[in-house]
This record gives sequence, structure tokens and C-alpha cells, in this order.
Amino acid sequence: MEKRDILLYFIYVPVENLELLSPIQIMKGLFLIKQELKLEDFYEFEPYLYGPCSFEVYQDLELLSKERLITQVPSGGRWFYYKITPLGRGKIREISKAMDEKLAQGILEIKKLITRKSIFELLQYVYNKYPEYAKKSIINLEVLMK
Repeated sequence: MEKRDILLYFIYVPVENLELLSPIQIMKGLFLIKQELKLEDFYEFEPYLYGPCSFEVYQDLELLSKERLITQVPSGGRWFYYKITPLGRGKIREISKAMDEKLAQGILEIKKLITRKSIFELLQYVYNKYPEYAKKSIINLEVLMK
């Protein structure tokens, strides 16, 4: 399964009528998918300003957007939320047929986890569980890591 397919599926997978995901939720969600579901041929993450980051994820978000499989929704700030498009839903049907049930369930559980937390709670969770990825963070780690 291609990593972009997993990214698209992660954005799509329904959780409590939530359609929009922020870049931080996507990045931390994909990081947790890699770490906790033990995916080997997946995005490579490095410590960065808000914890684990893979710049390849941003490239793939841009490609998925250009392919009209996802759309960018302005946040009111300098970044966008992302959501699946009708064309993307069609692609999801193909991905779902090919996806292992255990992987699909793991992705759903991680999406539930990240969407039930505020951004700071999510960062705190990731920083506490994977402190080696927090070392370049611009967030006050002493406050978050308690």
C-alpha cells in the first residue's frame, strides 16, 4: 500500500462527523501510525518545531490537493485544514478494498485519539511518549511534558 493512500485514508476515515484535519493533526497522526502500527516503508520523521515532522507529507498533501482528492480549507491563519473531496471518496473505495483490516482499524483508532485531544494535548501526548522527537520544539516543553 502506498503511503499517499494511507495519508488519504487517514484524512477520510470518519470519526464523529469530523471532516477537517489540521496540519498538526495530520502530521502527528501519521507519525503515530508509523510508530504504533510499526510501518516500515512509510514517511521518515525528524524532530522539528512542533515535534515529529516529515516534509514529504507536505509534498503529498500538495499532490493530493492538485489531484483534487482533498481540498484545502482556510483556517483564518497562515495554514489550511484538509478534507476529502467527492473525487477522493471514489479513490477511497479502491484503497479500502486493498487495505488490510488490521491497518484500517489501527488508523481509525489513531484518528480517534488525535481528534479527541486539543492541539496542545496532542503535542503533550506525542512529546511524552516520544521525547526524542521533541528536542527541537518551539513549544515550552517543561509545561507540556508534565
